[in-house]
Amino acid sequence: MMQRLKQNNVQEIFKRLYLNLPKELYIHQGLTAKYACVLFVKMCSARMYVQEARELTIEAVRLGALYHDAGKILIPGEILCKKAPLTQKEWSITHCHAEFGGDIAVCMLKEEQKKYENTVWAMAEYHHEFWDGSGYPDGLRREEIPLEARICCIADSYDKMVNDAGNHNGSKEYACAEIAKNAGARFDPLLAGLFLECIKEES
Repeated sequence: MMQRLKQNNVQEIFKRLYLNLPKELYIHQGLTAKYACVLFVKMCSARMYVQEARELTIEAVRLGALYHDAGKILIPGEILCKKAPLTQKEWSITHCHAEFGGDIAVCMLKEEQKKYENTVWAMAEYHHEFWDGSGYPDGLRREEIPLEARICCIADSYDKMVNDAGNHNGSKEYACAEIAKNAGARFDPLLAGLFLECIKEES
């Protein structure tokens, strides 16, 4: 009983901290979820990664993208809201949001959503892993990175480049050029190509 009570208390604390994150972060997560779902549908229509995707659903992908930055409750507000470029030390502190993000994101789920926890955990934990192995927290590469996390990486990066005022005035052209340039390095090249098709169709 005591163990259960402590677990419930921890989950409640996580949820309260999550609700206090900056409004901009909620908007970003919502847009990341939108782009992740668009890419997932496009991928399924193209019958790409059929085996890897067999246990994924669009609702699981939506929730995973919606909570992919839940681990940012661990980042001090002065770093999270800083407008100036971060120092190397501050960048290293931000990495903890992925290292512990999976467990925190799962705590955000309602009871009826727990069936999606594996997907949600993977997207929060691994959305900063890069195709070439240069990402974090574990330096995974290529198909070692869960498919849902590779989808989230592209959706997350695109929205940041388009909607972050510090990124070339929110240029879609710039964001698409960066995704194309980093396909096969930062991003899964097949998914990157599909995503660029989605953006082109949306225009």
